[in-house]
Amino acid sequence: MTKDAKYIYGVITSAEAISFGPIGISGRGDEVYTVPYRDLAAVVSDCPLVDYKAIRDKERVVRDLAAHQAVIEEVMQRFTVLPVKFGTTAKDEGEVETVLRQGHFALKEAHAAIQDKVEVEVVATWDLPSVFQEISAEEPIAKLKARIEGMSRLRSTPDRIKVGKLVYESLNRQREKYQQEILSVLVGCALDLQKNSLMNDEMVMNVAFLLDKGQQGAFDRRLDELDEKLGGRLNFRRIGPLPPYSFSTVEVRPMTYQEVQGAQELLGLGQEANLNEVKQAYYALAQEHHPDAQPGDKATDLSAKSQAGERFAQIAAAYQLLSNYCLGQAAAQGITAKKEAEGYRCSFAPAAIKESMLITVRRMGGETL
Repeated sequence: MTKDAKYIYGVITSAEAISFGPIGISGRGDEVYTVPYRDLAAVVSDCPLVDYKAIRDKERVVRDLAAHQAVIEEVMQRFTVLPVKFGTTAKDEGEVETVLRQGHFALKEAHAAIQDKVEVEVVATWDLPSVFQEISAEEPIAKLKARIEGMSRLRSTPDRIKVGKLVYESLNRQREKYQQEILSVLVGCALDLQKNSLMNDEMVMNVAFLLDKGQQGAFDRRLDELDEKLGGRLNFRRIGPLPPYSFSTVEVRPMTYQEVQGAQELLGLGQEANLNEVKQAYYALAQEHHPDAQPGDKATDLSAKSQAGERFAQIAAAYQLLSNYCLGQAAAQGITAKKEAEGYRCSFAPAAIKESMLITVRRMGGETL
């Protein structure tokens, strides 16, 4: 019989053991509760051990994703929640506490950044047949269509292709115009925003907004005014309030000796270093390898600049990895002050790396506008 794991939904600021009821992701009535560490707590429940990357049962994934979101929204009624990536599990409460301990500095900082903030998503769609009818009446397209009438399909093929291209270009121009108009109205209420993928041609805009909780009313009023101004030409759907999935989501995974060793060697560090030394090594290499610092002109040295850009990205990634590692090692030793943690000398020996977790908080999906 497979042993259950601990499913992690999110992180809140609390030092107490709290129960949120039998609403766990598995559908078995598992209790959702907190595992506290100092002033942070992970919201967890028991669940069967599932690899969501390998699972082929899409209905199961959709069902569990909905349950994951439902739990976070329930916790949101009482706390600001720093969401954890869907599908994240730990083997037991001890490993959950390890995540909180090693990630304490990053989690605490990320949580402070989203305190009393929510995500609201706005999806705008249009009636595609009506839009196509409008576009078809545009002069260059209408002329081409008139010329095609009565021609055989074979003879009219080049013109038909041209009509399709003109329609597509006009559709994109109108979509971009609407996007700019919508964002110019709504951006004043938002702290941050992120564009998400458009799933089909009916979608005009799909954007996540980060708002102060107190700004939701003003945001909704602007959205209503915009809808009235556009005279129903677009259909708006507002989703939320949600946890700030798009702006701050926690990812957890084990670190490997190979990646830490590779980062250590890339930055030219010895077998021990503190965060201040990691920063110094990074800044020195970053200045040397930044693409803008490379000699030559753009026309003749594009390849060299591209290689420098790749090298610079590798150096930045190595710095982020070792920063996370060093702060995690310091926190694991019970160091609570960040300044003190930055001076803690951590080991890059295999035994020290073995129990280390990579805990990062980053934007999920979409692209920054």
